[in-house]
Amino acid sequence: MNKFIFQTKINFKRIVLRNKAFFFFDMLLPIVFYILYTKILVSNVPVSYLKVWNKDYLVSMMIYACMLGGIITTANTFLEDQMSNFKLFVTLSPLSNFQYYGSMSIVLITLNLVSSIALTTVAMIVNHVSISIGLLFELISINLLGTTLLILIGVLISFARKPNTVNLLTNLVVFPLAILSGLWWPINIMPTWLQNIGKVMPTYQLSVIDKNILHQTTQHIGPFINLLIWSFIIFLILFTVNKIQKEKGLVTQ
Repeated sequence: MNKFIFQTKINFKRIVLRNKAFFFFDMLLPIVFYILYTKILVSNVPVSYLKVWNKDYLVSMMIYACMLGGIITTANTFLEDQMSNFKLFVTLSPLSNFQYYGSMSIVLITLNLVSSIALTTVAMIVNHVSISIGLLFELISINLLGTTLLILIGVLISFARKPNTVNLLTNLVVFPLAILSGLWWPINIMPTWLQNIGKVMPTYQLSVIDKNILHQTTQHIGPFINLLIWSFIIFLILFTVNKIQKEKGLVTQ
């Protein structure tokens, strides 16, 4: 247990303290989007709807922040570990691969927790959004569980093993996924065929769960099943790719 805690501290220092600019970017971009779409580009929006919009868009940006941390930060961190042979060091050390991935997940989830709290603080100060501690705890808890799926996607992308390819894939996944899921603007303003695609995306379903919590409306099992199916699909692809790369001698674990 002490070795696991020690490894988690090392990973925290590697990901955050030695890469402050990237961590700052992960938090800053969703905050900028939140302020832009709730204070600047809402001149003709009725006040009654604006109160709902400010809360809903907070949820969207919390999920978007989790996407930045869960996919982009994860992919780049694991790629850096591959290129620097840090994973080989883990393989040769008493620390198991399970502990390595577990400690990394804890750090990445913690970063998303900090981002969610920062966004909520901005929403409360800028737009006077009022959310009870209980609801906020539920929202953040659900988002952090959803982060697990996003981390799996990030790990999968890191298997591309080339910085240019990884950067291209993260951009091709994160930004279109944010748009299709209705995180940047309402999904109902898009063409019907795009809405149909967007509504099966895991991030859209996560936003549905969050908004039901936020507005205290009835939850349905559909969004949870969607997230489980996506998690199974990504895990299966990840397992298959890892097995293939092992056979080719491209990975050390």
